[in-house]
Order: sequence, then structure tokens, then C-alpha cells
Amino acid sequence: MLYLTLLTILFVFNGAHSLDCRIVKQGQHFTSTLPFYGFKNESVISVRIQFTESTAHYLFPPTESNGRSCSQSWNAVWGSTRCGYLNSQLMDSDRFVWRRVGSCLQYDSQGFVISERVDCAEADLVELAASAYDNGLKPYQFSGILLKEFSAKLRINTWYKLQLTFEETKTVYQLSDDASQVLEVQTVQHRSCPKFSSGAYQGLYFGGQCPAPQDVSVCYD
Repeated sequence: MLYLTLLTILFVFNGAHSLDCRIVKQGQHFTSTLPFYGFKNESVISVRIQFTESTAHYLFPPTESNGRSCSQSWNAVWGSTRCGYLNSQLMDSDRFVWRRVGSCLQYDSQGFVISERVDCAEADLVELAASAYDNGLKPYQFSGILLKEFSAKLRINTWYKLQLTFEETKTVYQLSDDASQVLEVQTVQHRSCPKFSSGAYQGLYFGGQCPAPQDVSVCYD
């Protein structure tokens, strides 16, 4: 009986340490000064993620002149570069990106954030998109081609599975629930490169132009 109890405690302890909750601190873009998550050479990679409450409720102050564009900017959550281990993320890469739901925000005529809407039906949801750089072409300049939004919105404090399947001329982005039920798939076309499956993992990043207005965190497993 004691042996089984010790095994249970060990299992819980190890399980707790497999959880990796990463934080982008207020005023920052990255989780650390030089974030590095390792290299990969697999054609298929996946991760379990859980968006915390902070990802659906970060709020830019009414003094931020770029409040609307900052709120609408996509933030990276996970992915990888393509076409070689040392290739730049800004040259060839595939990442899942996210942002808080815009329907819960109120702006004035100049684009300043006024407040959050009271009793917003989508208050605890997060939007997701497939975002790719291709031979230096930027996703935000090729919406619908290199940036493809998922119709499904993700609920905070809920586990989901993200999967990337790398092929020579495309990458398949797959979103599943925690029971491995596929919810939605997006495909992005890429230039051909011989080392399409080689790259470096990419992690949590906040912003396009604006750093995090408050601490923002996502949990990985």
C-alpha cells in the first residue's frame, strides 16, 4: 500500500513538472532575453496548450494612441522555422498565432481603447490563426494566403492540441481538442526547399508593434 502511495505521489510530482507555463512580462515581447526552444527535424510536431485568463483580458490603456491596432495584432504561441536549422523565422516559418476577441472592446473615434464591453458573450475566448513567413514574404501583408484565421475560437483554461505537418511546398495546421478530435485545419503553401522539415522551435511572443500591456501567460505540456 505504501509502495502504491509513493508511486502515485511520484506520478503527480512528475506530471506537475511537465507543465510549462510561460509568461511575457508587462512591457516585454519575449518570455526571456534570448528565448531558445531547440531544433527539430521532424515532419510532424505537436503540443498541448492552454490559454490562461490573461490572454483573453489583456487591455491597452486609453492613453495608447495605437490601442486599436495593438489590440488587433496577432501574437505567436508556438511553431517552427523551415528550410534549415539556422534559417530565420522572418524568412521561412510556420506559427500558430492568437489574440483576444475584438468584439469585447470599445474604441473611440480615434482608435483609443475606451473599455471592455460588459457581459460580452465572447469574453473568455481567444482567436487563433495560421501565420507563415515564406521566402521573406510577411503574413500580415498576405492575409488569406500566409495568414489564415481559424473560425473556431478557443476557450481559456481549456487544453487543446496544436499540430504542424511540414511538406516540401506546404504546411498543414491542425487544431484538436484534448480528446484528439480535430476541430479545424488550415493549409499554407510554401516555396520548395530541400530541408523543409528542419528548423528551430518557436515559442510565446507578444505583439506586433506593442509590448504586453500586462503579464500574459500560456501553459504548455
